[in-house]
Amino acid sequence: MISIDTAFKQKTKLLCSGLYLNETLIDHCKTQGIQIDYGRKGGAGPSGGRYFLLEDGLTLVNVALWNNPNTTDLFLKENRNGYFEVYNEGSNQLFGKLKLIQNPLFYNPKYLTSDGIPMKKIALVHGVDCLSSTIYQKCVYWACGEACSFCGIEVSLQNDATLEEKNAKQMSEVITAAKKEGRCNHMTLTSGTDESKDKGAKRYIEILQGIKKNYNDLPLHVQIEALEDLEYINKLKEAGADTIGIHIEVLNEQLRRDITPGKFHLSYQLFEENWKHAIEVFGQNQVSSYVLTGLGEKKADFLKDVEKLVSVGVIPYITPVRSIPGKHNLPLTDYNVLLEVYQRTGELMKEYGLNPLKNKAGCVRCGGCSAIKEAYRVA
Repeated sequence: MISIDTAFKQKTKLLCSGLYLNETLIDHCKTQGIQIDYGRKGGAGPSGGRYFLLEDGLTLVNVALWNNPNTTDLFLKENRNGYFEVYNEGSNQLFGKLKLIQNPLFYNPKYLTSDGIPMKKIALVHGVDCLSSTIYQKCVYWACGEACSFCGIEVSLQNDATLEEKNAKQMSEVITAAKKEGRCNHMTLTSGTDESKDKGAKRYIEILQGIKKNYNDLPLHVQIEALEDLEYINKLKEAGADTIGIHIEVLNEQLRRDITPGKFHLSYQLFEENWKHAIEVFGQNQVSSYVLTGLGEKKADFLKDVEKLVSVGVIPYITPVRSIPGKHNLPLTDYNVLLEVYQRTGELMKEYGLNPLKNKAGCVRCGGCSAIKEAYRVA
């Protein structure tokens, strides 16, 4: 059994480097009844990977899987006794062991909603038991040529892997199927930004109310950009949201201008007003913001910016940026730098009284794409 410190370091390395998956291993695994692939090709979060548990059976990680052996020094080897062995080809040593999280049964095309839509097009399982769905698969910034450089929200729509817009009835039917498999104990709802004043909040409200009508006890997480009208934050809570992510993504102002050109017109001050109000509405440990690393930021400046978030009461969901189809050549994050960033963030959260382990729903609770929970545990 590995220690939490070892799990923290292994997870951080995997988040930075990903794994090389030889295509012959995919065929070999099929003979063992294991379905492994390179993961989804688009969407609003980190794409192109699969979820694994580390050897402790508790630590979850979303790992990029590459088909190019020059991309990483960590190679996925054969599955033995339920765990894939991972070798560091550079040092020719065993790195660790990983257990693949199998895809749910409802991904099979025979599982349809009552209106005939494959359930996999409505929602996907992230990690072990976080059902996730993009309720509106388009974004105003894509339409005007100002999309965030890391985002693939419309890629999956172009690949016919999803619908442009989902409804509460479809969502509830997939929740029913996922719950039968034990794969839905909380849910993440995300969306592209609407050009309306509410930024898509009204869409969320309708979906939230519909889901809570059928599953009142299911914790729900919503993600939205900063709003000029803060009253919509109250309305999201009233409609059934349990946690909220108001995502700035990039903390450095110059980088934010270059990387998120559409969202850049929203000032940092507006985000801070949203975060503070959301904490009043949703409570401590229930407000988060996605923060990407590996975009060229300086570590010292980045940590100062992270402390600003934490001091307000926002959980910084720090995630290394990842290249995806149509958004190639994004930089790889340096492991040693990210490890220091996570370590200091864990300390900051304890200093300011934040606890990501108490988050009720969504990305922070799932934890597969960031090592902030592990960082908090070892701090």
